[in-house]
Amino acid sequence: MSEKEPPVNWKKNLLFIWLSQFLAMAGYSSALPFIPIYMRDTWGIHSESELGAWVATFNFFGLLSFCVFTPIWGALSDCFGRKLMLLRACYVDALLFPCMLLAPSPFWLVVVRFIVSIFTGTVAAAQTLIVTNTPEEHHGFALGTLASAFWSGNLAGFSIGGFVVHYCGFTTAFLGCGSLYLLGGLMTHLFVHENFQRPAASKKVGFFKSVQGLSIVIWLLLFLIVFTTIARRFDDPYVALMIERIHGPADTAFHTGWINALVSLGGVLSGILFGKLVDLFSPRSVAVPATLLAGVTMLMQGWAMTLTGYVTWRFANYLVAGGLETVFLAMMSKASPTERRGTVLGISSSLRTAGLLIGAPASGVVVYYMGVREVYLVSGILLFLAVPILLLTLHYLKHHQVEEPHEISGAG
Repeated sequence: MSEKEPPVNWKKNLLFIWLSQFLAMAGYSSALPFIPIYMRDTWGIHSESELGAWVATFNFFGLLSFCVFTPIWGALSDCFGRKLMLLRACYVDALLFPCMLLAPSPFWLVVVRFIVSIFTGTVAAAQTLIVTNTPEEHHGFALGTLASAFWSGNLAGFSIGGFVVHYCGFTTAFLGCGSLYLLGGLMTHLFVHENFQRPAASKKVGFFKSVQGLSIVIWLLLFLIVFTTIARRFDDPYVALMIERIHGPADTAFHTGWINALVSLGGVLSGILFGKLVDLFSPRSVAVPATLLAGVTMLMQGWAMTLTGYVTWRFANYLVAGGLETVFLAMMSKASPTERRGTVLGISSSLRTAGLLIGAPASGVVVYYMGVREVYLVSGILLFLAVPILLLTLHYLKHHQVEEPHEISGAG
């Protein structure tokens, strides 16, 4: 931090980054969750297995480019500033997401998605900007609050998107998506401040050397993030198909919108709740019960026979599982050197995406050969399998005397 520059107001930054990410997530969720319906209606793909395969392909290649480039953007943020990376993601997404409307076939839609994902990544950029400009004793509160912005944006986006797609069509939905990203970028540009001092050439560390220098503690947490991401997000691309299975094909976009909006409220509450819990309890007492409950509620979704039962169990799942990442990130930010936090969080976001990348084709195979209900069975089993990995990780962290979240963060 430059001695001539006053300290940034981290609370003001948190407020406007929260608003910016609310808009960005609202834009994303107002269009992307409805891709299965867009493919079905635009190109007449009515076979569940064929549609599932195209949805899996769409998600796989979008996640692939995101996974490859996010650590690079994270390393660049350590060299050129974190605010610049957040602006890059917002402005480029505002331009490129509406270009999906130009795709003449499912193949070209996948190509456009691949290109868009090279430049996207507002979540990792926002998290890095927050942890590098917020006092360490407030990291848990700040990250939990920021997580609530992602879920709140999803809630608003699902509501808006379901309404817009149902009554106005996909063109309006995709143009609205780009507009919300643009507004988020402008808000960051005008109201978020960063005291960033570019490292001297002698202090710069190459990306690969920086990765090699990470501690075993960081790698354990990164592995845990990958595995729990696979488990928690295995079912995400197939919500619309599950709703069709339960309710029938009538008004699927409308029902997908309001159900996703309602259950996202569980994610909003989860971010706030876990932001406080990491200040009060150890990871073992919070993360392990939440993971077990997440497995139970995931299984119950697969067995739901009515929309009411499905949305009830999905809300519960979001509530108990949505805040796990807040715990991991709070621990990770404390264990990471300040000058490498952009790199570490970039790797974290990339590996989280790698989890989605692995899950996308795997869940597509499950849908193709078994059916959409079985996706929830596999997801629940994976969450149960995450528990022993979590216990082993927490034992290792305790053995090496790593400070836990309640020791490093405070109420805001």
